[in-house]
Amino acid sequence: PTPTLVKVLVASENVPKIPHHADGRGYPHFFPETHYLRRGDVNQKEGVATTGFLQVLMRHPDGVAHWLEPAPEGATTSHRRAALARWITDVDHGAGHAAARVIVNRLWQHHFGAGLVATPSDFGKQADPPSHPELLDWLAGELIRSGWKLKSIHRLMVTSATYRQSSAIDPVKTKVDPGNRLVWRFNRRRLEGEAIRDALLSMSGSLDPSLYGRAGRDEASPRRSLYLERKRSKLPLFLRTFDSPDFVSGVANRSVTTTAPQALAMMNSPQVRLWAGRFAKKLVAEADSIPEVPPLPSQPQASPAADSDPQAKLIRAAYATAFGRAPAPTEFHDARLFIESQQAAYAAAGRVDGPIAAVADFCQVMMGLNETTHVE
Repeated sequence: PTPTLVKVLVASENVPKIPHHADGRGYPHFFPETHYLRRGDVNQKEGVATTGFLQVLMRHPDGVAHWLEPAPEGATTSHRRAALARWITDVDHGAGHAAARVIVNRLWQHHFGAGLVATPSDFGKQADPPSHPELLDWLAGELIRSGWKLKSIHRLMVTSATYRQSSAIDPVKTKVDPGNRLVWRFNRRRLEGEAIRDALLSMSGSLDPSLYGRAGRDEASPRRSLYLERKRSKLPLFLRTFDSPDFVSGVANRSVTTTAPQALAMMNSPQVRLWAGRFAKKLVAEADSIPEVPPLPSQPQASPAADSDPQAKLIRAAYATAFGRAPAPTEFHDARLFIESQQAAYAAAGRVDGPIAAVADFCQVMMGLNETTHVE
């Protein structure tokens, strides 16, 4: 279909004015100067608020003027935000080094569960000192040297020996560093609510990986959770159950709770059941075409290859799709017994859809496993 062009209000430098709800009410699109206002009243101005940056992070003799540039002819804004951007990324005279340290610390926190500085929004005197100051400075330097490209820093972190460590506990090291601040093992941690929802969509074969756009507020949407609309008065229930922020105040560190509603959501949510049903249909239809994968090095060998009946193929395909590995012998045995017992129960109840319902039950169990919802 032919795409429909829609005008939207964009707040940016030198963008042509677009009609908006404040037109005709005495409020211009752009104020050439910013004033201090008594009681917030635009009619009670008390002086002009000039551009200024943190003095401790201004090392140029010209001060603020070094980053200010005259707005081009016909500009509809002051271009002071452009000056702010230049100051933030100026590694010679501005806040560039501090900004780079903050950014790479956030990336480290995302991948390891805790930043090298445990207080990601506070690098001041009251902040926790970095656990590895030389590493923090080196990563910040790498970000600057790579042209502020984040992808290369992400790749550097996830391919490091530190990230690829086991999460196994060492009693001797635990006595020395019980909080694992020295990162001698990988911190086993739960995924964010958005990542859990995306993982379930992916397992079910329903995930729409397309970029950009909007997905509305319906959590049944196949779009990634990133694109779901958030309305503060009606937050996505599944995401809130897994500690998604309330979008009212900023959150530097997300809470990670373990509550009964989380387990109940995985067991009873109609949405999770829908995804499990789709996962089951996908396995029944595509089990023969899903390649088998080896078990993890720490896992026992997979079930015998000779056991290749359709149910065995389905179980192996389920583990390959969900976890990227083969089931251990005990897992294979338990999965077979579970599916058979569910099929027998449905048959006794007279349900004609018993076989596929039993597989959906098995898929829902897999969706609720810690291996699905945690990074280890």
